[in-house]
Amino acid sequence: MGRRRSSNTDTTTTTSSMGGGGGMGGGGGGMGGGACYVYPGAPATPGLVNADVTFNLGIDMNIPLTMDDGTTINMWGFSGSGGGMGGMGGAGTFPSPAMRVTEGDIVHTNLSVNMMMMHTIHHHGIEPAHTSDGVGHITWDVANGTYTYQWRPAHAGTYFYHCHTNTVLHAEMGMYGALIVDPPEGAGTLFSGGPDYDVEAFWVVDEIDSSWHTLPWTAGTCGGDVGLNELNPDYFVITGVDGSGNSAMNAPPISATVQRGQKLLARYICAGYHPQKIRFGGLTGKIYASDGRPLPKPVSVTEIRAASAERYDIIFEPAQTGTYLIETDIIHWVSGDVLGTTRASITVV
Repeated sequence: MGRRRSSNTDTTTTTSSMGGGGGMGGGGGGMGGGACYVYPGAPATPGLVNADVTFNLGIDMNIPLTMDDGTTINMWGFSGSGGGMGGMGGAGTFPSPAMRVTEGDIVHTNLSVNMMMMHTIHHHGIEPAHTSDGVGHITWDVANGTYTYQWRPAHAGTYFYHCHTNTVLHAEMGMYGALIVDPPEGAGTLFSGGPDYDVEAFWVVDEIDSSWHTLPWTAGTCGGDVGLNELNPDYFVITGVDGSGNSAMNAPPISATVQRGQKLLARYICAGYHPQKIRFGGLTGKIYASDGRPLPKPVSVTEIRAASAERYDIIFEPAQTGTYLIETDIIHWVSGDVLGTTRASITVV
């Protein structure tokens, strides 16, 4: 890859040769060839003030994820601290470390990209200034340096963050994580004036097309057809788990245990591109919030359907002991066929 920064236009131009896609190797496949894609250069973040919470994140383009059949697929993600004032942490995870803040906090997300490629962080559902929105190419991308996103959440609820450079590919590669905003009352209350809960579970459901996972980070950005209009998933995961092992997510487990009479809050995120239908195994839950906003009144459901990037906050208050299987069907957006199913559970004791 070559880079050119102009002091007059303040742009960065990537050059790439798509060839046959190339392997990831040490960072995104082989680069070279002619200029094709212009990114606005990132200025200093305007109006920075002291933060209540700081997240320091880097990039990891080599995260091995082993599936039930023994196949290992390379994922991408964010590495670093999941909160507080600490510095850079260890290797990246899939999904990426959860962010958790309190409504009204001033938050800084420092993204460091110390390699010859570009990424962003978009805090999905938050409403910051455009300079901190993280939509690549429209605003700017982070390359060979650190950029600070400054934001202040106004509504408690379930959100997520993701890379917004070459979004179709980078989100499929796993560059996302949960973002939880607690009300001033703290964890245990969904939103001010809303319901309380005793236990949390995170259900982040995604599909993976392993054929995409040998592409370089620039795939398709030069106008060539690299197949990103065809998503044919062969693996299906819930919060990074393909039915075995433990979640890599820095958050509560996908399979929860509650006592009779306790309230379980399930934070569900549709992280894939195909529609999903999640069934609650005989339990009835109440949806209290959708996409980070409270509903006018809770809706009782035994299953829900969701489209890409939708989030639901569902509270269960089971009265009978037993284990309830939570199944999510990933549904082809054209044919309606069930492509695969993820599974988690709720055990009531």
